Amino acid sequence: MDYGIWSLLPPLVAIGLAFLTKKVLISLFAGIVTGALIVTQGHIWEAAVKIVNLIWENVEFSNLRSLESFNESWNLFILLFLLILGFMVALISRAGGAVAYGNWASKKIKTRKGASFSTFILGVLIFLDDYFNSLTVGTVMKPVTDKYNVSRAKLAYIIDSTAAPICILAPISSWVAEVISQLTQSGVGSGVLANLNPYNVFLSSIFFNSYAILTIFMVIMIIWKNYDYGPMYEHEFIAVSEGDLFNSDKKVANNIQNDVEPDSKGKVIDLVLPIVILIFSIIMFMLYTGGYALFGGENNLAVAFENMNSAFALFWGGVITLIFTLSWFTIRKTINLKEIPELAWKGFKMMLPALEILILAWTIGAIIRGDLKTGEYLVSLASDNFPIEIMPALFFLTAAIVSFSTGTSWGTFGILIPIAVPMAASTGRIDLIVPLVASVLSGAIYGDHASPISDTTILSSTGAGCNHIDHVQTQMPYATTVASVAFVGFLITGFTTQFGLFIAGIVNLVFGFIVLTILFKFLHEKSARKHERNLKEKLKEYN
Repeated sequence: MDYGIWSLLPPLVAIGLAFLTKKVLISLFAGIVTGALIVTQGHIWEAAVKIVNLIWENVEFSNLRSLESFNESWNLFILLFLLILGFMVALISRAGGAVAYGNWASKKIKTRKGASFSTFILGVLIFLDDYFNSLTVGTVMKPVTDKYNVSRAKLAYIIDSTAAPICILAPISSWVAEVISQLTQSGVGSGVLANLNPYNVFLSSIFFNSYAILTIFMVIMIIWKNYDYGPMYEHEFIAVSEGDLFNSDKKVANNIQNDVEPDSKGKVIDLVLPIVILIFSIIMFMLYTGGYALFGGENNLAVAFENMNSAFALFWGGVITLIFTLSWFTIRKTINLKEIPELAWKGFKMMLPALEILILAWTIGAIIRGDLKTGEYLVSLASDNFPIEIMPALFFLTAAIVSFSTGTSWGTFGILIPIAVPMAASTGRIDLIVPLVASVLSGAIYGDHASPISDTTILSSTGAGCNHIDHVQTQMPYATTVASVAFVGFLITGFTTQFGLFIAGIVNLVFGFIVLTILFKFLHEKSARKHERNLKEKLKEYN
């Protein structure tokens, strides 16, 4: 059934209510109810049954019939990994590892700028998976950024900007497999495109992925210049002036350090060693699921990373690390065995808000993508009557809208890459395949980066211990500024590709760096003038 313009209503309801009420759970549920009523044509009982079934299916309990089906339960693995990570954070906090690391880092990191840059560098280093990145970086860096009064909104922005944007630029990550799979299904490597290799097309697209590249550039500029604008300016001003990291003492989940008394015998190794084991275990399971030759498979290292199951790897890597962590702290006698059930409950409780939001986000995504076909409808709105040269910009815009509305970048890849590649092939403009793929990836990353119903956005606010809507509202101006520059860059790319991919890519990036730098300074100065008087009045209330 074609729902047409009605398919836009559920995401509009969810996103609109989230911004108006700042209550993300209620907003997501309202979007789900709206979508279910549209699909069932207003039948309340059928809509209720559909909602229950969708939640059950998205948690993937309904598919659990055997060990094989359990091993294929992507969403369930993610939820279990979050619970394991919460338990580990509670254990590390109780053992005194977080406090010890904070004390050590405070001696090494002397400035606020240093704390922010350290967070950025750690985010870049953990490039294998955006979920793992978002939660790990926040857990490790919160004690350090808190000491130097970096607002939780700024921490969430740095985390989010080094999650998906870094993963899509890395030659090996959980995202590579998804992109290569879509390229292969779209005909790259066969037929008229037989001379193209899917992995090489992805590698070439990195050079043109201007949104991700400019996002990284902007994070560096913001930290280096200490420039902010929009709602982030207020959060940072209050954090520096009054030490209020949450802007008006908002209730924020996941601040587990307040609930756990750290052991005085804690050492830095109590935090570093479990994280190293976690990274190592996850990489090993990624290679195992990808059929790496050393683990009994037939694939080399690159192919193994292309074929890996990252959710499986996250879960089993987490299980191995949890067993190690429990054993390590028991041997060190920093944790009493009798405390473990209570710590497990506190860790699970810490992650419950993220679990609730993720389940509802997946559920509304299932209605939007599976039943209402919102993405396909948005694509159909784009007319065919455009010159091929503006297609990179058009696909960027379409991908941004689809990803923002559905909350998924991977789902956007699946919708648009199979359209973009055959379109370029049918027109004979093989040279545009790389820019078109890059434009889809860039637009999808922006939509995912900015959307309040995106799972990576949710996990970034969770990892930072930041109010979710605060994170969305403070990040939105930054993400949209970069997206605007990237859009113009893709317009330029469409007309310069005829001179060669290298020239087109250089022109795109140079244009982006120059324009973004100018815009960045202008917006900061404008925001400073606008907020200065209001913030002074607000500070009087604190005093």
